[in-house]
Amino acid sequence: MNKCVLYILLLFQTFVAFSAQEIEDSVVKIFAAKQSHNFNEPWKSNSIRRSYATGFIIDNNRILTNAHAVSNARYIQVRFGNDPRKKDVELEYISDDYDLAILKFSDTIDIPKIKPLKFSDSLKLKEKVVVYGYPMGGDKLSITEGIISRIQLHTYAFSQKKYTTMQTDAAINPGNSGGPVLLNGKVIGVAFQGISRANSIGYMIPSHIVKHFLEDIKDKKYDGIPALGIKWMPLESSIHRNMLGMQTNETGILIKKINPSAKINKVLKQNDVILSIENYDIGIDGSIQFNNNARIGFGSILEYKKFGDNIKIKFLRDGKRQSITFQLEKPDKKAVVDVYKSDTPPSYFITSGFVFEKLSINYINQYNAKLRNPAYTPYDLIKLIDDYPEGVDEIVFIVTVLPDVSNEGYQNLRNIAIKEINGEKIIDFQDFIHKIKEKRYAVLTDFKDNSFVIDNELSEKRDSKIKEIYNISSLLSKDLVSLNSNNVE
Repeated sequence: MNKCVLYILLLFQTFVAFSAQEIEDSVVKIFAAKQSHNFNEPWKSNSIRRSYATGFIIDNNRILTNAHAVSNARYIQVRFGNDPRKKDVELEYISDDYDLAILKFSDTIDIPKIKPLKFSDSLKLKEKVVVYGYPMGGDKLSITEGIISRIQLHTYAFSQKKYTTMQTDAAINPGNSGGPVLLNGKVIGVAFQGISRANSIGYMIPSHIVKHFLEDIKDKKYDGIPALGIKWMPLESSIHRNMLGMQTNETGILIKKINPSAKINKVLKQNDVILSIENYDIGIDGSIQFNNNARIGFGSILEYKKFGDNIKIKFLRDGKRQSITFQLEKPDKKAVVDVYKSDTPPSYFITSGFVFEKLSINYINQYNAKLRNPAYTPYDLIKLIDDYPEGVDEIVFIVTVLPDVSNEGYQNLRNIAIKEINGEKIIDFQDFIHKIKEKRYAVLTDFKDNSFVIDNELSEKRDSKIKEIYNISSLLSKDLVSLNSNNVE
């Protein structure tokens, strides 16, 4: 059995390495002045807001906290519980995927001598844990107790990706984010989210994920988490399993799609059945067994891997069982729809009042968070995250239309992805900007074959006026300025 995966099975008995006072001294309250980007009106930034969170001291006088606590922060300070003065800190590393971040003290700051907290692995139900933090912006450290009530793959709200979480009935509220969760004096998790409509349900990021992040940044850069790049479906139907040639006692999952840029498409194919991974048999629901009778999604194995590591997969193809050892590598190219990236401004272009933007998870997340209304959810755009056309590197869509004489009849358009201009497929944003100005009339066709027409001669007359009327700083985002061959300002 691969040693790096064995950790999920081992339970470590830890001793109390810290006194209660030493633990409390290591926990800090975080003050952040944040200004996020506005993806609905991409030429603007949102209003500055202040937020409060929790962090704690780890090795080398660094502070560990959540990414969502400090993302888009323009100024960050921390305060120790026994010192009323605030100290300036800077963001050093951030993992949007795992919702973790590292802060470091500014060079001019007199750093207090605080004993860094240590980590211990524990994936065991019913263990009693202690949560430290500053919930609801309180000035005094809060300490609550509970038990680990559930271990499962769960969606991380910040990145919308699924990783292992530990659920606890200890109180975790806004402001607790980034605080340590301790068992026997060592950190087994980081508090990071809860459910607003539920009682006594809070979630923590397990320590093995924190260790993965800390190990990743040892080379001074963050690489992220390996992924297989597959879409799969469960095989709960015995009829389906029989058709695929699986034996009565065999279980597994069916590959229904492989990301074209994923390196694993060299060895696996659509309709292959993955039977086991790293010698763990995969259930018909995609779970593997760990910790005696407990089960968790097989994707948790990748939380112990880094790029360059090997992974062993047993699969069934055309009735034949095969085994491969595959090296986990980064994809050949970036995703068609960018993954969530904190503090990344939108790429946009405005002409004739049409506001065009490059589709990203940042847009989807902000749109949903702002409206929180299923009736306005851009389902057609969400579908394109996975089901995008072949040969496309980026997807361009209409965010909104700013009413003007140059766009009469189109002023209610929202969240419409563009497939073609004048019958030619759109490859990326650069290609889009080039094609939209090629002819006087640009006929834009969406993925439902609806068409919209822009008159470029009229645009040249109206764009500067639209910029003035709507107080737009620039009709083109900074990252696209180099593409400005049409004197767009």
